[in-house]
Amino acid sequence: MNINTVKSVLNRINSKGASLIRKDTGLDISKAIKEGIYVPEGAKSFDAVRVGKNFNPKECYTDVFTFRDENGKIASRFIKNVDGKNVTETQKWYENLYPWEKDLDEFGNEVMEISARKVRSFTRDNGKIAKINEEVFAVTGEAKPFLTHFKKEITPDAKPHFPRANKEKILLEERRNGTSPKIIENEYSVDMYNTGHFYLESSKASSPELRAIAQNSYFLPFVSPNTKFAYRMADACVQDAKFMSDPDISLYKRASNLNGYFSGDGIVSINLKSSKDLARTRESLTETIGHEVGHAKWDEKCMFYDFYKAGVDQGDFLRNYSKKEIPNIERYKYSIEHYITPGADKKGYYNQFCEKVAREEGTKAVKKYVDLENQIKEQFPNQHGFQFFKPNTMEDDLQGLFSLFRAWS
Repeated sequence: MNINTVKSVLNRINSKGASLIRKDTGLDISKAIKEGIYVPEGAKSFDAVRVGKNFNPKECYTDVFTFRDENGKIASRFIKNVDGKNVTETQKWYENLYPWEKDLDEFGNEVMEISARKVRSFTRDNGKIAKINEEVFAVTGEAKPFLTHFKKEITPDAKPHFPRANKEKILLEERRNGTSPKIIENEYSVDMYNTGHFYLESSKASSPELRAIAQNSYFLPFVSPNTKFAYRMADACVQDAKFMSDPDISLYKRASNLNGYFSGDGIVSINLKSSKDLARTRESLTETIGHEVGHAKWDEKCMFYDFYKAGVDQGDFLRNYSKKEIPNIERYKYSIEHYITPGADKKGYYNQFCEKVAREEGTKAVKKYVDLENQIKEQFPNQHGFQFFKPNTMEDDLQGLFSLFRAWS
């Protein structure tokens, strides 16, 4: 724009003190390099806009650089807000997801295409990472379409439940003209090292049915696949078991047929073996976690029963358990004390009481997880597949590196 145009634009200042300083479109990417602007890979052209603010355009302004690919579609966007000495920079990436076909009949003869767009962004305040977002907007191809929106936002937590933590907000909503919106919005305090540990801070929902889903401790690992699923599912199982003293969760990777174990020392160990094994079905992983957490729960029952028999439990046993449970607790104790390893006797190992009750706990965990998955499918039938069923290979390892760059970089 020439200087006369800039002068005329400066005269058009609205009541909030905003004025358009610059608007250039279709610029060659080489000009961005000359202006010292970071150019994302694959960008072929860019648009540049500057808006002055607060009646002081030299010190208060917003720059927006939009980068386009060879087809003219937006590939990324850089936004810089300057307010005196305070500078906020946001980088966004856009990805058009392939249409996903939802079967409308059991034979797959009638299908509905659902297209979607994913937007990822991170924001820096005065050089420090302040926020990371991921959003997916899915729209059905109907005359009156459904819009399903999934959003995850991670920010540093000022008052964490963990020594150092992030805040993680999860929003899931479905809207359609003429109908009431369906909304779930949860806020969590999450271990900043992205091990997966979480604490539900608040939960909002647009109906009692959705509220039950939102407050279900299995909701978060279902809708947030790029986190340590095993840790989060273990936390959920521990919450369900209502321990007097929660066990610790330990993930390890070792080439072995052993999926996990509880050694009786207050630690539940889950074997991921290798990053490749993160592709195990989540039902399988959930069964292992529920099984081993079940062992930990029964171990605690036995401990409080021993205190009760010795007369030193201060009433804890009868407050938390029924006398009707005593026969099974005694059976479990005997089974553990005379434990049969699979190497010694596979059939004996499988049929011993302690393994039977642990398998029941694993089955309950899987049922809860699957029931919740079906409830979400029922409540949000028009979501895009990528919103919930992204490929999970390497998901935990890669996301761990991106956890706000430890939130305090």
